[in-house]
Amino acid sequence: VPPATPIIVGSMISSLCFFIYYIIIALATGICYNRYTKKSRMERIKMNLRKTMLSLLLALTLILSACGNKEVTNEQEIEEQQQEEEEQQDTSDDTEQKELIVYSGAGLKKSMEEIKEAFEKEYPKYSLHMIYAGSGQLLAQLEESGKGDVFIVGSKATFDDAMEKDLTNEGIPVAHHTPCIVVQKDNPLNIQSLEDLQGDVKLALGDPDANAIGKTAVKIFEKNGLAGLEDQAVVKTGTVNELYLAMEAGNADAAIVTKDGAFNNQEVVDIIEIPDDQNIDQIITASTLKTSEDEEGAQKFIDFLTNESSLESWNAHGFKPVK
Repeated sequence: VPPATPIIVGSMISSLCFFIYYIIIALATGICYNRYTKKSRMERIKMNLRKTMLSLLLALTLILSACGNKEVTNEQEIEEQQQEEEEQQDTSDDTEQKELIVYSGAGLKKSMEEIKEAFEKEYPKYSLHMIYAGSGQLLAQLEESGKGDVFIVGSKATFDDAMEKDLTNEGIPVAHHTPCIVVQKDNPLNIQSLEDLQGDVKLALGDPDANAIGKTAVKIFEKNGLAGLEDQAVVKTGTVNELYLAMEAGNADAAIVTKDGAFNNQEVVDIIEIPDDQNIDQIITASTLKTSEDEEGAQKFIDFLTNESSLESWNAHGFKPVK
């Protein structure tokens, strides 16, 4: 805001000039009047003093009025400019690009990529940096980096570990992550059940220390009296996606995966469902992280995961949304 002093001084000078001009006129008028009247010398002096004092008061009033008005005007200009700067700052905050770091299970990638695109379209100031890996790997990365905004995995055990380590806030259930058996196309070994995985079957499993389905497969074997079947595995992978690569390469006859992933790989494998009473369903759980530097943005994404468009993405890739 330009300083008000030069303007005020200019106004004072103008008023002062007016004051001097007025005094000159007043004195000249008094002199002329006195010359043509017969008043005493003392009366003439008194009259001239009164006129001079009135002129002085009038000039001072004009000066103070000009200064006061200008001061008010400049205060208003300062307030207006401050308000404009605050509005510009608010606009800048709204348009500033912000990044959210999202840790997501690798098996959720196809749905998550669609949801990511929709979220960034609806909230253009946010950019999502996705980190895909097995749930155990994600937890290890989170602990090492100490950074992140959202954690979403299909392993309840891994999520509970993160909670115990005070890394996540309260989670919400998003969708089912139901295990199943996949076999080579056209099922050449005629595998129909968990029991059929015993014997000379080359089995591919997720690493229990790295991903959710690996942990769940071990629990399913134990539940059905097949404890130790995991030792028969010829392939153990860090992510679910690697299990399909092993099947496609012919390195395994069967694998324990989840329906959603199998749904998207039917050109490579056939699906054998596990009966509900033998199965252990997994629930995909999502939460904001306590390391988040943008809790509001992180919560927006959590809420977005269960809106109508996101539920369609989950369904489209074989994930049954939690009711």
